[in-house]
Amino acid sequence: MGTVTHELSHAVALRAFGVPVEISWLPERDRTGLLRAGLAGGWAAVRPRVVPRDLQPWRLRVAAMMPLLLAAPLALVGLGVLTDPFAGDTPYRAAVAVGWLACALPSPQDFSVLWYAEAAIEERRLADAP
Repeated sequence: MGTVTHELSHAVALRAFGVPVEISWLPERDRTGLLRAGLAGGWAAVRPRVVPRDLQPWRLRVAAMMPLLLAAPLALVGLGVLTDPFAGDTPYRAAVAVGWLACALPSPQDFSVLWYAEAAIEERRLADAP
């Protein structure tokens, strides 16, 4: 669920910036098979369908870092609104919190887009050119 939410956060940001997106579910299934793709591959992938000519690189950078917002509930823990998942006797809540925070980390591809947004925009525009 966290991985899908990670990818959907990219999609929400891109759509907010006017970039149409394509969401692929189990994108590795054709190459590795459905079972292996579900267990070891990505569950979802988001790609821009068309990059608008006037898209500013900072918008792509924001979309790449959107999964960091998944860590926002920890701020609510600090403010006392939510209970601390690491406090108490049961390790289950802590395990879920750690897994969720792992999904909040940007992937290497996300960092690549962050540092090379201009190149990513140009590459996508060239791919879209007739």
